[in-house]
Amino acid sequence: MFCHSAPDPDHDEKQPQVGRRNGKLTWPFFQRKKAWAIRSYPCTGIGLFLVPNINRLPNYSEIIQQLQNGAVLMDVGSFVGQDLRRLVFDGAPAKNLRALDLVSHWDVGYDLFRDKGRFSVEYAQADILDKNNSTVSRWAGSIDIISINHVLHQWVWDDQIIACKRLADVLAPNPGSRVVGCQIGNARPFVWSMKGHNSPQFRHTPESFAKLWDQVGEETGTTWKTQAWLRTWKEMGWHQEDLQWLDEHDRVIDFVVTRQ
Repeated sequence: MFCHSAPDPDHDEKQPQVGRRNGKLTWPFFQRKKAWAIRSYPCTGIGLFLVPNINRLPNYSEIIQQLQNGAVLMDVGSFVGQDLRRLVFDGAPAKNLRALDLVSHWDVGYDLFRDKGRFSVEYAQADILDKNNSTVSRWAGSIDIISINHVLHQWVWDDQIIACKRLADVLAPNPGSRVVGCQIGNARPFVWSMKGHNSPQFRHTPESFAKLWDQVGEETGTTWKTQAWLRTWKEMGWHQEDLQWLDEHDRVIDFVVTRQ
């Protein structure tokens, strides 16, 4: 982790000993500064892009096997492509991977990992909610697995319903297609806002997240099986002092939602 008490990289840079060698920012800190300049996500500030998420899922080996057998995965909110690179490292064919993000940090990923010309997946800068976007429309119905990390928790319940219905539209209509990922959850379901920001977000428990997808099913005539787990900061390898701006009962919620 990079910073304490706040997700702003400038907080670290005011401390000469943090992230510097011989007076210069080290490579990860330098790339984080570039990413923060594009858009100031809290996840960028605390360096979550350095750790892939998807390999933590209990069905990860199954996902790899599916991709090796021809399944297609789309990473929504792909950021610098850390999860996609982990998939390729573990044997997934790059030709079966798609990347989508509203704001592009894709070139930062190439700079961070120094692999331009060696890592290549189909990438689009687009809004997953935009039904008129040609790239998203072209991919719709052909995606077997959607990976979406640290995205859905940005919205309140009703907006999450809209987003999840769109994910369902993009997924292949076959039983077994699935949405996997993680986000910030909580020990209780409630609406949370970061201090000083007017941006309410709905925090889920595993039970409330399953109810969310039940509602998606009711409104779309589909059926979903939701599996979700809360993980503590310690389980994630995160430091409590880096996360003081969050609710004291916040956790990470991992999920696998499968079309029946």
